[in-house]
Order: sequence, then structure tokens, then C-alpha cells
Amino acid sequence: MTPPDFPDSPLLAHVKRLWIHGFLAGLAVVLVILALWYFIWGWPLGSAPEGQEEAKPNISQAPAPAAPPAATNDRSAVTLEEELEAVLAKLAKANRNKDLPQLLSLYDPAFPDLQQKTEEISRTWKIYDYRRLRFRIEDIRSQSPGNASAKVFWEAETRNRFTYEIKEVTKTYQVWFTKDSGQWRIKALEKAGTPGEQEKTG
Repeated sequence: MTPPDFPDSPLLAHVKRLWIHGFLAGLAVVLVILALWYFIWGWPLGSAPEGQEEAKPNISQAPAPAAPPAATNDRSAVTLEEELEAVLAKLAKANRNKDLPQLLSLYDPAFPDLQQKTEEISRTWKIYDYRRLRFRIEDIRSQSPGNASAKVFWEAETRNRFTYEIKEVTKTYQVWFTKDSGQWRIKALEKAGTPGEQEKTG
């Protein structure tokens, strides 16, 4: 024999409904707590679920500093002019002091007829003293990194060592320079006459 079915009493049905409502309310509270935890502290299990990786801040790379501007042709020309002027300043000093070794160090060994030029300078020094010797350089041209040319204007005041005669001389030369071991030297020169070139005797 099977046990008879007894209909649920009203009290039992009410208890069941309260239990179901309480369970659903508790589940809703747990879900709300999990949702708040996720949005405030992140995923509670310590790592984000697959397909939901942690967002990384987008840090833009700072642009590389711009390279310094290349030296301009004007600056190169100024530097070359200064270097050639330094050679001519030493040449003027060597003539005033009659320093032959210093003077010869300013000429390239391949200078045409260098020995003849040396003898000519020595004879001049025996007769004249340089009281004043100035130069001006113009029309500088650089054919290659180690070669250059320029027009050089010389103004000299000499005194004859025997007659004491004072003479002012102005001469113009086209001068070619060459650079060897970091030093500019005079490779060749030729006289370039100009209408203003003159010789005065005092």
C-alpha cells in the first residue's frame, strides 16, 4: 500500500514562499556586492577573465630631440678666412722679425722655385727693414677641402738700412693655399697688378 497524499497546509505553503524569496534576495545581494567589488577594485579573483585584459595607460613616446642644424656655408667661409688670415699674420710677423725658419714653414715644400724665393727674401732683408706691414684678404675660394685661393693686398712701409729712405709699397697677389697635417701653407702665388697699386718714396 502506498502512503496517502496529504494536501499542503496553508502554513507550510507560506513557509516555502518565504524561503524562496529569502534565497532570491540573498542571491541578489551577493551579485550586487560582486558587481561593486569589480568596478571598484577589479576582478576579485586576482586576474581578469579571458578577453578582458587590464587596460594599460597610453604613454606617447616623447619625440627625439632635433639634430643641431648643420654648419652653414657662411660659417665655413668665415672659418676658412680666419685660418688663411692666421697664415698671413705669421708671414707678416716673420718678415718684420726677419725670421727665415718661421717664414719657410709657411710655404709648401712644393712651392715653385722655393730656394730662389728664399734667397730673394734674404737679400731684401739685408737692405730693408719693415716698419709696417699690413694685409687684406678678399675673394676666398675653396676648390676642395684641402685647397683654397684668395686675393691678398699688402701695404708695407720699409726703410732702407743704408740710406734711411722711407718707402710705402702696395702690392696685390693671387695666392693659392694647401692644407697638410692640419696646417695651411702657401702653395703658389703670382703678382696681380691693380690700378691702385703704387710705390711712394718719403
